[in-house]
Order: sequence, then C-alpha cells, then structure tokens
Amino acid sequence: MSGGGAPAVTVVVATYNRSRVLRHAVASVVASTFRDWELLVVGDACTDDSGEVVRSFADPRARWQNLPSNCGDQSGPNNHGVSLARGRYVAFLNHDDLYLPTHLEKAVAFLDATGADLAWAPALVAD
Repeated sequence: MSGGGAPAVTVVVATYNRSRVLRHAVASVVASTFRDWELLVVGDACTDDSGEVVRSFADPRARWQNLPSNCGDQSGPNNHGVSLARGRYVAFLNHDDLYLPTHLEKAVAFLDATGADLAWAPALVAD
C-alpha cells in the first residue's frame, strides 16, 4: 500500500442481487497485476448471497457494504462507495463486467505520467 496505509486505487462496484456475475468481477480485481487497491462492493439492499461472495475471496482489501434501503439504480451504491474510498484514485467496475489483468496498472501509470484527472478505457464486448 502507499503511504499511510491508504491504497493507490479504490475500486467501487455497485450491485443488486447478481452474485453469480459479481463473483467474476471481484475475481478480475483480485487477479490484477496492480496490487495497491481496495475494493468496495456496495449492495443496493441486496437480499442474495452477494456479501458471502465478496467474503469468499478472503482478501482484506475487498470489503462488502449493503445499503439498508434500495436506491433503485447504481448511483446510490456508487456514491456510498466513493464516500468510503481511501484511494488516491477511484475506479468503477460494473458488477457484470471484468477488468483485464493490466487494466489498473496501465490506468494508474497513465494518470501518474500525465497528471490527468481522468482515465477512460474503451470496453471490449465478447459474444
């Protein structure tokens, strides 16, 4: 981790009762070549086993929060995740998406090298 125990990147994942796909999103962060991250998975009042899925990775960098009432869209969980973020950078990952292993490494390198305020990467869609 970077100085003071804060990670370089906070990855926020908003979810609602999609534990089967959430597992793959979390796994893609855990498999990242960039290791200085925290993962905040925020449920929109989930009633499924999403929390157990996050805890099953047994990675202290991955945390589960479940909102007490449903917001109805991902803005509520995303905003809550940002409010808890400790990272120098905040990244978002949808619960049904994946990061390629070098995604965070390349994004942080770009941000550090250029001083940019935002890095955006196009999506790859596989049928």
